[in-house]
Amino acid sequence: MQNMENKNNINWSEHELDDLKSRVLRRVHFIWFMRKVFVPASFVIAVSGTVLYYAIKAQHVAVIIENLSARMASLDLLGLVKYILVAVQKTEWDLFAISASATLLALYFGRKLVRESINYWTRTARMAFSQKNIR
Repeated sequence: MQNMENKNNINWSEHELDDLKSRVLRRVHFIWFMRKVFVPASFVIAVSGTVLYYAIKAQHVAVIIENLSARMASLDLLGLVKYILVAVQKTEWDLFAISASATLLALYFGRKLVRESINYWTRTARMAFSQKNIR
C-alpha cells in the first residue's frame, strides 16, 4: 500500500506543468474546432456547393458568361446593364432563389470557417510564442 502512494506523488516543476497544460489545451481546442466549426461548416459548404452547381447548370450560366464577356469586350456598358437586367428577369424565380440562397449560405459558412481557422491558428501561435513558454 505504501509503495502505491509513492508512485502517485510525482514532483512536477512549474515548466513541466505549464507544458503539459498547454499540450492538453491544444488538443482540446483542436477537437473543439473540428467538432464545432470545421465539420458543420464543411458539410454546409458541400451541400450548398452541390445545390449551387446544379442550379448553375440548370440556368446555363456558361452561355450567360459568354454573352457577358462579349458585351464587356465590345465596351457596350449600357447593353451589359440591360443584358444583366433581362437575364435576371427571365430567370425562373425558384432557380434564382435556390442559387441565391446556396450562394449566401456558402459565403456565410465559408467566411465563418476561414475566420475561426485564423483565430484558432493565431491563438495557438500566440500561446506557443508567449513569454511564459520561451525560456
